[in-house]
Amino acid sequence: MKRLSALFLALLMALSLCACGGGADSALGKYNCTSIVMNDIDLGSSGEWLELKDDGKASVYMSGETHSAEYTLEENVLTMTIDGQEVGTGTLENGVLTLEFLGTTCVFEQEAAEA
Repeated sequence: MKRLSALFLALLMALSLCACGGGADSALGKYNCTSIVMNDIDLGSSGEWLELKDDGKASVYMSGETHSAEYTLEENVLTMTIDGQEVGTGTLENGVLTLEFLGTTCVFEQEAAEA
């Protein structure tokens, strides 16, 4: 009976760890811009990217310059601020970040993690 209980508890712990996967840690990393849309016109992208760091900080490369930013991620809703002002909100699902950013819709895809 003790072995069965121990096996059940081990299985339960393993399942609870699986349920925790895909959390905030999986959101960390670099995202490359794949699309910028303004007024229903796709402007493409020219090397823009952003990087989400584990301390709520971010780096954003747009218009040829890198900017420091902060972000919050609750569930799959990301809010980005620069110098205390909200500059964008969006959703993060399955490694794709769609961000309403300064009047445009930017789509970023997460780079694959290195093995």
